[in-house]
Amino acid sequence: MAEALRDARDYTVRLLDACAVWPSAATPDPLRVPCLAIINPPLWEFGHVAWFTEYWCLRQRGANQPPASSLLADADRWYDSGKVPHDSRWHLDLPDWQATRGYLEDTLAAALDALHKLPETDAALYFHRLALFHEDMHDEAFCYTRQTLGWPHADGPAELSPAADIELTGGEFLMGSSPTARGFVFDNEKWAHPQRVADFAIAATPVRNSDYLAFVEAGAYRDPQWWSADGQAWLTATGQTMPHYWRRQDGVWQQRRFERWIALAPDQPVIHLTAHEAEAWCRWAGRRLPTEAEWEYAARHVAGFDWGTQVWEWTASAFAPYPGFSPDPYAEYAAPFFHTHRSVRGGSFATRPRMRNPRYRNYYEPQRDDIFIGFRSCPLR
Repeated sequence: MAEALRDARDYTVRLLDACAVWPSAATPDPLRVPCLAIINPPLWEFGHVAWFTEYWCLRQRGANQPPASSLLADADRWYDSGKVPHDSRWHLDLPDWQATRGYLEDTLAAALDALHKLPETDAALYFHRLALFHEDMHDEAFCYTRQTLGWPHADGPAELSPAADIELTGGEFLMGSSPTARGFVFDNEKWAHPQRVADFAIAATPVRNSDYLAFVEAGAYRDPQWWSADGQAWLTATGQTMPHYWRRQDGVWQQRRFERWIALAPDQPVIHLTAHEAEAWCRWAGRRLPTEAEWEYAARHVAGFDWGTQVWEWTASAFAPYPGFSPDPYAEYAAPFFHTHRSVRGGSFATRPRMRNPRYRNYYEPQRDDIFIGFRSCPLR
């Protein structure tokens, strides 16, 4: 646990430090980013990571007791995401770069000191694990910010080999996490419950750029028969005629990968798509998105089902609570997003390996295309 916390914080600090060398005539000042609904100001985001670790690992003493004081005066006023409205984060008197870095270092040291005094039980380690995975999520979100703003980043999805559908015999399985499982469980995974799936087939890998390019070149963005009512409304509102970060330059298809425009790689998974675009391609191709239950069934039961290292994957299912759901102490994690977001599974090239779990439930609004997300499909039966 201590090694994992150090690893996460080292990565966070590297992301923070990298920003300091970017400003130039050709790149924006990372201290002054535009106010966009899909990102946070970097100084606020990194300070929030430190605050969250301190709050849950050190300060929160129970439902009926107020939290202890922060190591940093005014930290609650700045970094409590439940109380600090999104747009106001651009106008706070935040600590500077070095002070934020110091807060990250101080809160890690304090969390590690507290960790060494705990018994080695899942219950005792719960809040340290919560803080660890929360930090991993924000580190990946900051990579989305780099893509949104066109900042440098080295990673990206690798190429996929063409793969046929995998045929699965359906049946009943326990979907979700077991109360007896070791390790950390998010509240939206609770608890394992019987779920039946019919026989189905599913693609062994996500859809590739070449597959999606055929849809674009067929003029499908201008053909309403492939789009749902919500999808058509999204097209009208955005005016898009191709995926976000695509363009055709001098007869060559290109995609923007962070700060660079590069040739569209036909065998890489298609990325930065909304759920509307994924569903439209499926209709055009005579296929469909898998349900959340089908996705988990395949990921847990089938060898050769390639998931979790390339792109997050849209499913056909709304993000909803499992039977008997009750929120954990960090009640704002999942419950506010039930029924308005879409269930997303897998992981991306920017997801830390410890976050990859076939039972893990991610969730986004269907119009989001800034995240590292694609999809796989199932044939119609």
